[in-house]
Amino acid sequence: MSLFFCLLSLISSSYGEVLPLESVLRSTREQAPKVLASLEKVIAARENIRASEGAFDSSVNLSYYKRNGGYYPGETFKGKIEKPLPVFGAKVYAGYKKSSGSFPDYEGDALTLDEGQAMAGLSFNLLRNFSIDDKRLKLAISKIDLSQSEWLNKETMMKLQKEASIAYWNWVAAGHKLRVAKDLLQLAQKRQVAFVKRIKKGDLARLYAVENEQYIVKRKTKVEKAKAYFTVAGYYLSLYYRDAEGNPILSFDKNLPGLEDMENTPIKNKDLPLDELKDKNFTLNALKMEIETAKQNVEFFNSRGLPDLKVKYEVLRDYGDGSKTLQGTDHKILVGMDIPLERNLINGKRSAARAKQRVLNHEYRLMRDKLRMRLLQLRTKLEASLNIIQNTKREVALGEELEKGERKKFSSGASDFFVVNLREQNTFAARFKRIEALLDYQETVAKYREILLDFPLISSAK
Repeated sequence: MSLFFCLLSLISSSYGEVLPLESVLRSTREQAPKVLASLEKVIAARENIRASEGAFDSSVNLSYYKRNGGYYPGETFKGKIEKPLPVFGAKVYAGYKKSSGSFPDYEGDALTLDEGQAMAGLSFNLLRNFSIDDKRLKLAISKIDLSQSEWLNKETMMKLQKEASIAYWNWVAAGHKLRVAKDLLQLAQKRQVAFVKRIKKGDLARLYAVENEQYIVKRKTKVEKAKAYFTVAGYYLSLYYRDAEGNPILSFDKNLPGLEDMENTPIKNKDLPLDELKDKNFTLNALKMEIETAKQNVEFFNSRGLPDLKVKYEVLRDYGDGSKTLQGTDHKILVGMDIPLERNLINGKRSAARAKQRVLNHEYRLMRDKLRMRLLQLRTKLEASLNIIQNTKREVALGEELEKGERKKFSSGASDFFVVNLREQNTFAARFKRIEALLDYQETVAKYREILLDFPLISSAK
């Protein structure tokens, strides 16, 4: 490492602390808009369950009937509480009815004794709507949607932390490239000062200063490009690095971690078996929920093709004085059946639901195979990246050795200034190459950590 690079590191440490990756990841987990949006989707899915459960809420039905004028001046009041049940498409009810006055024979059901009539009943299905109906389908799907939204929330959090890691290391790499470019420029500027002194003494041709000035201009251009890239990388990082209110934080007052930190990234569960990984994968589990929804729809439309066989049992008892025909307890059983003659609608819906289920099964298989290939690819690339890093590190060391030797030869008059510049450019390129190799390694690590579910998660929405 050059003297200028060391000085730059010491100077930078005086005005800011090192920004650790974990701070960026924590901010992403807690404040990234996409994560917050996915948490809200979990809340919405949870509330949809409550809304679906509302289909089984109790209800009260009240009615009043009066005949005005005519030969039968009667009136009736009815009140009934009804409760749907989440089994057999059943419902229970209980009620009270009281009438006064007289009614025609064809409205005999309206008559009660003077203290009124109490009733209770139960109705349920034996074929269609026995195992599943509209209400239970909606409730089942809403529960599946909650599970899917929770899996997708975890997937979003994992994906954004991968993106945040890549943005962070891209910012780190851009900062180190800027330092290398400034280091190279500083060498030429220091040499220019020495050349001017020697030219004034008359022991060096002015042409050397002109040539070195050309190198200074070129290297200034490289510094400007590196500075712009570093600035842009900082802006992009602020999308993931936010304050407690969720506002982006520009990281220009923060220190960079050293290059050695880019090499030391431990990965948990590095050799996790594919079968175990497949069971834990958030995306696959979210797709499983879609498959489960398709299964529920198939079951529902299978049920819709059956006859609608309903059974109703009701108990009624009148209290008080009045007609003897109204005294005592009545037990009523009603059986009704509705048989569809044409089934185009049901058959079409059922076939479409089955096709949807098969499509999702094929997608699941493809996604599982892609997961396997992705895992193998990342493992291969990770191993290659580590080897490349070692090669670039050696290339930098050799370049610095050649540069140092060539500079000594030039001082003693045994080398040409053009060769010295060439050696410096080669070292510069090698250092850039090493930073690129480290960045490529960290990008691979981030993708590998995502697929291994190695990033932390926060608790789901409350």
